[in-house]
Amino acid sequence: MWALFLFKILSAAVLVTAQGPPAVGGGCTTNSFNIPSWFITDFKDLVDDERKVAFGILNRATNYTAQATCGIDRKGYNLCSVSGQSAPGNGTIEIKALVEGTVAQVSVNQTWSCNDRGTPVQFTASGRARISLYDVPEPEASSTFPPLLIQGTLHAPVFITPDRAAGPQGHDQKGCQAASEKPEWNITHIYYTDRPADGNVESPSRTFNLLFTNTANGYEGGCVHGSLVGPAGETSLICAGSEFGNLGGSRYAISTTASFDPSDFKFTVRQTWFCDDENPSKPLQFTASASTILPLTCTTTPLSAGSAINETVCDRNPTLVLAGKVDSATTLPPYSLTEPILRDNTCTITSILAPKWQFSAFEIVYTPEKEEWEAINFEIILATYSGFQYPIPVTVSRAAGREGGWFECVIGADGANDQPLWPYACLVQFNPETKELKLKADWQCRELDADQPVNFSGLTTTTIKSDFTCETFRDMEVCVTEDTGFVWTADIGGVVWRSVPQSNP
Repeated sequence: MWALFLFKILSAAVLVTAQGPPAVGGGCTTNSFNIPSWFITDFKDLVDDERKVAFGILNRATNYTAQATCGIDRKGYNLCSVSGQSAPGNGTIEIKALVEGTVAQVSVNQTWSCNDRGTPVQFTASGRARISLYDVPEPEASSTFPPLLIQGTLHAPVFITPDRAAGPQGHDQKGCQAASEKPEWNITHIYYTDRPADGNVESPSRTFNLLFTNTANGYEGGCVHGSLVGPAGETSLICAGSEFGNLGGSRYAISTTASFDPSDFKFTVRQTWFCDDENPSKPLQFTASASTILPLTCTTTPLSAGSAINETVCDRNPTLVLAGKVDSATTLPPYSLTEPILRDNTCTITSILAPKWQFSAFEIVYTPEKEEWEAINFEIILATYSGFQYPIPVTVSRAAGREGGWFECVIGADGANDQPLWPYACLVQFNPETKELKLKADWQCRELDADQPVNFSGLTTTTIKSDFTCETFRDMEVCVTEDTGFVWTADIGGVVWRSVPQSNP
C-alpha cells in the first residue's frame, strides 16, 4: 500500500509540474509591479577634504543607471548628487546616505513612467539598505563589491511591497554551500519486487521505490517505478519531492533524475539544487551525481500454493549513505533564488490597466404573471490570464432591493474561499426588455503583496447580446441564453482602489 501511495503522489507530481511555471514577462510595467528595486554597485568609502561615499545605482524595473556621490559629514541623511541618464518618463530620483560607525545606509526614492502596455502608468517607489563598511573594498578595487539589493515599496499607482519568493528548499540553510562541495544523500525505505509471469498473470512485473534526503539542504523526495516490465536492464525512475506543493513560487526548482537496474541492483541519481547561504548576491547552482549497488536483502516465496514460480521481495531498512561527486557548480544572477517569477496580467495589473468582468451562465427567473423578474443568476470572474480559477455563481433576488433600484448580490458558496478574481460584494440593476445589466462590484487583489492587498471598486454597464429560451418549472418561468455556453466580457469603468494593510492575529 505504501509503495502504491508513493507511486500515485509522484505520478501526479510529474503530471502537474509538466505544465511549467507561468511565462516570464519583463517589460517596464510588469517589472515595476513585480520587482521595484535597485542594485547598488561599486560602493566606495572616500576620504578627501571631506568624507564621502560613492556608488552606482541600477533601477531593475527600467534599467535606469546613475552614479551617486554623497557627502556624509553632517548628522542624519545627506542628499547625494546624481549624474548619469535622465530618469525615464520625466521621472525624478532622490538618493540620501548616512554613515554611523561602521555601517552606511542608503535611501532611494524614485518616480518613473512606463508606456509599454499602451496605457501610461506612473510609478513611485522607495527603499533603503544597510552596508557594512567592513565589506567595502579599497576604492581602487570597488568593482569587486558585490551588488547590494534594495527592495522597494511602491507608493503609486498602488501601495504595496511585492513579495519575494521563498526560493528552492534549503537554499539558505546554514552550511548548504559548504556541504554541497561533498554531496551526500541518505537513502531509506528501499523496496523492490520481482513477480514473474504464471498462468494467472499475463506478464511479469517489477516494482521499485525509495526515499532520499539531500544532506546539504534537507531536501526530501522519492523515486518510484510501478511496473518494470520486460527484460531486466537499467530503467528510468519517476522522482519528485517538496516542489510538488510549491509550484510557481520560485524561478528555480530542485530537479532529480534517477535509474535502477534490476539485474545488479545498481542505482544512479543525478540532482540539481541551489545555495546562497554564504552570499545571496552570489547564489550557486549545484549538479551532482552518484551510483551504487544497493545492498538489498531478498526473500523468495511461491506465487501460490504448490507453484514452482517464486516472487522475489527485496528491501533495506537501515539508512544508506550515498556519497556523490559535483558535476558542475554555476554562479547565478545576484539574489535570483528569491526573485519571484515575473507575473504579467495579474489581478492587480489587470484591475489597473484593463479591468473587465467575464460573464457566463446567465439566467432570468420570472414570477407567474411575468410582470417582473424574480431573480437573476450568472457566473462571473475577473478577465485575466493569471493562473486557473473557475467563475463564481452570483444570485440576485428581487427581495434584496436597495435604494436607487439596485439589488444586492449573493455570492456563491465558494465565495467564502476569498479568491481574488471574484467580487466579494456587488449590486445589480437589470432591465429585461433591453437586456441591460449594471453591476457595481468590489474585489480584492493580493497576488503581489499578501500582507498589503488592494481593494478595487468599479461599475460595469453591459448588454446581453443573446436571445433567450424559456421553460416553465412549477410556478416559475426560467429563461436562459439560447447558447448555454454563451460567455461575454464587459469593461469595468470608474475603477478606484486603496491598499488595505492586514492586521496580525
